[in-house]
Amino acid sequence: MTYGLYLAIVLILYSVILYVGGLLTNTVLGYVNFALLIVGIYLTQLTYRNKELGGAISYGQAVGFGVIVAACVGFLTAIYTLVLYKFIDPGLLKEVQAAQEEILLARGMSEDQVEAAMAMSEKMMTPVIMAISGVFSYVLIGTIISLITSIFVKRQPNEDEFEQAMEEIKTEE
Repeated sequence: MTYGLYLAIVLILYSVILYVGGLLTNTVLGYVNFALLIVGIYLTQLTYRNKELGGAISYGQAVGFGVIVAACVGFLTAIYTLVLYKFIDPGLLKEVQAAQEEILLARGMSEDQVEAAMAMSEKMMTPVIMAISGVFSYVLIGTIISLITSIFVKRQPNEDEFEQAMEEIKTEE
């Protein structure tokens, strides 16, 4: 959970920087958030393997740890999202919806299609629903990331060390 807290703090600080800079609706900068999540999960898996598990971790342990980190990040960023959109800047939802509308129009959708899409979007764009969907999104994306990063993080314990320790025990007897 500590690793999830650290990663959540980094992602929340990045979001605050975007919010203060008026860039929260910038799609390209949203990819930086995704890259931070990838790097964060990878680094937390490595740190967990090396500091907590003595340098060895199975693929399943690494995946499970990555998912737990992603769930912690999702929960903490959901709280931030709820506070931001409900209490700090309730008008921000309108800005996000306006940005979505511009994206849909730029994709070549007709006015009627955009209006229908925005009507559905307004029902789903509440701070509570955004926070809940954020948790599920982070867990899903974190699971996918963990499945991939765990390939590079996994390390089986050194068999020679085990046999050497067993020899030491035998010689002590």
